[in-house]
Amino acid sequence: MSCRIYFIRHGESLGNKNEVFLGHTDIDLSPLGYAQAKETASYLNNIHIDKVYSSDLSRAYNTCNEYLKLSGKKAQKKKELREIFAGEWENKKYSVLKTEYKESYETWLTDIGNAHPENGESLDEVQRRVVDCVSDIARSNDGKAVAIFTHACALRTFITYANHLPLSEMKNIKWATNASVTVVDYIDGDFNVIEYSNDLFLGELKSSRPKNV
Repeated sequence: MSCRIYFIRHGESLGNKNEVFLGHTDIDLSPLGYAQAKETASYLNNIHIDKVYSSDLSRAYNTCNEYLKLSGKKAQKKKELREIFAGEWENKKYSVLKTEYKESYETWLTDIGNAHPENGESLDEVQRRVVDCVSDIARSNDGKAVAIFTHACALRTFITYANHLPLSEMKNIKWATNASVTVVDYIDGDFNVIEYSNDLFLGELKSSRPKNV
């Protein structure tokens, strides 16, 4: 059983631009994000993709939609592909988190795999829902290639899993940049990372804010 998976992180969101931790807060792409999404769509349109899946949050789905418009394909929305639910951190500026949630936010910055926003999801919970969802997608698309439009933290937890690393090592995996493409092969129940966070095709549209979620 095999499946090739193309993960796409959403283009720059207004939250990224304004340095706000969005989590499940549903805020759209910035103008740069839409330009990035169009460029990523053009890149993907030269790749054979059988099925398309997306987080249901606007910043991911609207990135996906640029590809749908170009390719004529349809996408299945899956809430399991959402970003981390950030609880009390939702829709707050990073500068506020540094002062109002100093200890827990410091863990996020230095040991993200063990982070847990107040009244939000732990990284373990995020990883389990994302891995379960991606595994189901891969198993239902044997011999095919799929595109999955998702978010930075969700993808980072998955890549940690795919690399057979504990969450304590997640801090050593960089953030995927906005509108970048990551390639993973699923073979007989195991994942193999082929390429991570490729954004060379974006040229001057590459994001300068890779760490924002």
